[in-house]
Amino acid sequence: MKDHSITYFPVGNGDTTLISLSDGTNILIDCNITRNSKNGNEKESYSVHEHLLEEMGKDGSSNPHLDAFILTHPDEDHCRGFSATFYSGDPSGYGQSHRKDGLIIIDELWFTPRIFPSNDDELSESARDFRKEAERRMKLYRAGDPKSKEPGNRLRIIGYSDNPEMKGLESILTVPGNAINLINGSLKSDFSLFIHAPFKKNTGSEESERNNTSVVFQARFNMPGAENAGLAFFGGDADCGIFRKIVEKSKEEDLQWDLFLAPHHCSWTFFNEQSYEDDSTRGDLHRVPGDAQKGRLYCRFVQTRGQGRREPPELSGCKRVQEAGWGRKIPGHDGSPERKRTSAHPLYNYPNGPAEKGQFVGERH
Repeated sequence: MKDHSITYFPVGNGDTTLISLSDGTNILIDCNITRNSKNGNEKESYSVHEHLLEEMGKDGSSNPHLDAFILTHPDEDHCRGFSATFYSGDPSGYGQSHRKDGLIIIDELWFTPRIFPSNDDELSESARDFRKEAERRMKLYRAGDPKSKEPGNRLRIIGYSDNPEMKGLESILTVPGNAINLINGSLKSDFSLFIHAPFKKNTGSEESERNNTSVVFQARFNMPGAENAGLAFFGGDADCGIFRKIVEKSKEEDLQWDLFLAPHHCSWTFFNEQSYEDDSTRGDLHRVPGDAQKGRLYCRFVQTRGQGRREPPELSGCKRVQEAGWGRKIPGHDGSPERKRTSAHPLYNYPNGPAEKGQFVGERH
């Protein structure tokens, strides 16, 4: 069996992350996938699609498939390229033309109900493509169709059972505040997700900002003899207020991390609810008291072929992390051997188990 790994793709101002488990299960969190540029005036983008095709397993018909796709929220930079990368429709209709285009079948689709606003103009074309596929699958579940349990038709909805829109879908609901280790119909003994958000208030109101309906979760990796040996935190584009509420409601062990993907691409709104222009504030998020070592969390820098280092979109946000002395220093952040790079792809990933454990921090009220 191979090691667990997490790959953070260099997709600019957006997110695409691949979790690969030791048993070959692949889970993609969001996608911001573009075709390689053919315009000589534009820099060539890294081919995430090609990378995924190399990593994905094949089903019984030799078609590429992804075990689970988790959409944190329906902003364009979290679902761009969905229809050009993934197959939509009845999996029995997958044919030679789809295989030629390298379309990947998603066995199980994860999302939160806020993907379905009444105003269609709120959604990008990519988000509407995702919604259409999610609606197709929901119809199977509501009709009690046995096909709903087959790969390519499966769903997992992060939400609340008292939401009238979820009637008939209770069996596939996961309520925030709970852990789940059922991925694509398989119970995992060495991996689980603890779902923190969205909160009921945000999923039930169309007035809620779309960013604050983001699925926020802690990914837990077990090793032989070591539970939660590796921990990774994902927050979509949730802002400071959502994370403050998460801290207030959560147990300490549910807030720990080894790797933390900065929410909203390191934007100011994650660190502070006040205006960016207000230089007098030191931010709402601080290191909590305790025995955690003072260290830094770094926004990731990755290097792609023919390109230099890419700065995070909000340098002020990255600096705020450093000033807060947030969490613990991750071994290898400066390029030392603990932070390995794959030989085939110019991406950082972390295939060899846990880094020094850190702790999610925030102000408690």
